[in-house]
Amino acid sequence: MIDCTALDSGIRVYDGIENVSYEVGTSPLDAVEDASTDVFRVPVTEAYAFETTHLGVPQHLGVYVREGTDIVLDAVDAGDSVPTGEYVVEFSTAPIKLYFHVEGVGVSVDHGGRCTTVDFGGRTRVVMGVRSHHHHPAGTVTTTDEPRDLMRAVSTFGSALKTLSPERSLPTLRGHPPHVERGDAFDAPEHLQRRDADVRLEVPPDRASVYTVATLAYYLGAEVVPGPSRLVADGVAFPLDDLQSDAQSILKHCFTLDCLVRTEGLYRVPLAERETFEDRVDVDLRDLYDLDLGARTAAYMEIPRSTTDDLLKWHLTTDVDPDPENAVVLPFVAHDLSYIRSPAPTKTVDAVSPEPDGLSAFFRTDGSATQDGVQSFLRSANASPSPDERVVSPVETDTVGHAWVARNYPMGASKPTLDSYRRRLDRTLKSDVTIDIHVICNDAEMREESENLYGFRDLLEFDVETSFDLSTDELRDALERDTDFLHFIGHVSEEGMQCSDGHLDLHTLDETGVDAFILNGCTSYEQGMQLVESGALGGVVTLEDVYNTVATTVGRSLARLLDNGFDLHGALSVATDSVITGQRYTIVGNAGVSLCQTSNGIPMVGVVDTSPPGDTFHLEIHAYPTRKYTLGSFGTLYFTEDTTRHLYSGTVDEFEFTREELQSALGRRRSPLLVDGELCWTDEVDFERL
Repeated sequence: MIDCTALDSGIRVYDGIENVSYEVGTSPLDAVEDASTDVFRVPVTEAYAFETTHLGVPQHLGVYVREGTDIVLDAVDAGDSVPTGEYVVEFSTAPIKLYFHVEGVGVSVDHGGRCTTVDFGGRTRVVMGVRSHHHHPAGTVTTTDEPRDLMRAVSTFGSALKTLSPERSLPTLRGHPPHVERGDAFDAPEHLQRRDADVRLEVPPDRASVYTVATLAYYLGAEVVPGPSRLVADGVAFPLDDLQSDAQSILKHCFTLDCLVRTEGLYRVPLAERETFEDRVDVDLRDLYDLDLGARTAAYMEIPRSTTDDLLKWHLTTDVDPDPENAVVLPFVAHDLSYIRSPAPTKTVDAVSPEPDGLSAFFRTDGSATQDGVQSFLRSANASPSPDERVVSPVETDTVGHAWVARNYPMGASKPTLDSYRRRLDRTLKSDVTIDIHVICNDAEMREESENLYGFRDLLEFDVETSFDLSTDELRDALERDTDFLHFIGHVSEEGMQCSDGHLDLHTLDETGVDAFILNGCTSYEQGMQLVESGALGGVVTLEDVYNTVATTVGRSLARLLDNGFDLHGALSVATDSVITGQRYTIVGNAGVSLCQTSNGIPMVGVVDTSPPGDTFHLEIHAYPTRKYTLGSFGTLYFTEDTTRHLYSGTVDEFEFTREELQSALGRRRSPLLVDGELCWTDEVDFERL
């Protein structure tokens, strides 16, 4: 599903599965032709040939130049070059994996301002290899509900890894585990049978235990068999005293070590986390790289997990009820490299408690204490959940994302469905690359939220339509037509979405063309879930009443963060981080949906602490992995000259800056900034007033 289009002075590559486009500038092209992929030693999906003098992109990104398997140029600064030869140029942080093969020319790389140019010194033939960041399952495994059959099914997950070397920690070298279906007997195609790797997981023969180790089994390429809780690698047994906790910590430990050890392989670059690790323990990473999987896993287990625990922040936890029907979601959860907790630990609440009078007054614009006054600041019409449904409060996690595969509606976690997982695989090629956004405001008092929400990105094409006071028929039409993103502003009640002539209950909707959405009205989770059931990928909803000022703040913040490349998980986490009652928002469907890609590869937030007052400011850069740039992605920060790479998850780096240095670093592009907990944007901040 890769499409390549010639432009006047460049090419546009479009990945229709991921809905990602990327443009590379060239000299005027005579033609773009299909080409053989044989010149590449890395896996690519398609190849195209054209003649040009240079390649250019309007952003600062890392460039690798390889001669054979060796990196001969790691270009993150201006003025880097190599002499005449045969090379493969790799753009390391493009949203689509791109490689460019040239021969008989020299290569120079220049990072001029915000641009990156690769120059060949004259017109030459370039073969461009393309690989999507997306993966599809290679087949289907059928299993009964018996735990031993489930073990056999989970044992096939590792067949999706494109390598068993430490490079499996790179996102594009981890394939999608096979689909799982329930049936009367176990059946798996021969090509999905596990590889002959000397790693196995022994766990009690019950569904909860099998579910708990599914992600670990996938990443380790391990066989899952009945037995005492332990990991056996290269004939050495390592007990799992607390199956859930140990499965998580071993997954994180082995993955992090792979990220460090792979710098002895295809990506021999300086890595900050490696430097920190080597200050703590004396281990020869080259020796580890050369070991086969079983021996390497056993060697990893001999290294204290405390030495890697803080090097990488894990991105996602999924609570999975050990019901037989939930076995079918395990391939998706494992591919996300999510921690799995099964059963899901919870503390039940009947509903989100309303704010006390004092706090309610804080949210009011006129201080009115009358019941009518209170209602006017709520985005509902006394909406309430159905009697047979509950809002539950899962035990908190320390990951940014938190998903809930169980009954009821979770507070502080997303609620995906099997169909929403599958739809992310079913996205098909679009005929255009414009991002279609429909903002619908069905209440005149809420129009502030609808103003200037999307389309701030210079390099992306947005078609933003704004509608007011739609009727039920008009809203139905809007929901049925193809739209990348719908932002609804207004009231929601138990009768449905409020319109100018009544309410539209989305349970009456047969299907929707909306991919993702925000329903920014009170208690919108039932209507939002129905939108997912009707075909949407996922969206942000509310679990209870939200005051209008809070809803406006969250709605505008979500829009801008999505516009900046965050997925729903990351956007909601940042948007509600400093907002009272932010827990009232949640996600239904797939929380990994992104509206567009960020210009710097992975979404980041700067966190500035201005206390205590002084001449310097403490700045932390936090990265929020997405499905396009998930765990294992790495790179440099655009505003520094340091060529050391960082793993992109959690706190990437910390700085002490003067006021002038802070403005110079953050003022180059529009990005989100948390200043003393308040969300703002770098192009709007008055740095002199900080």
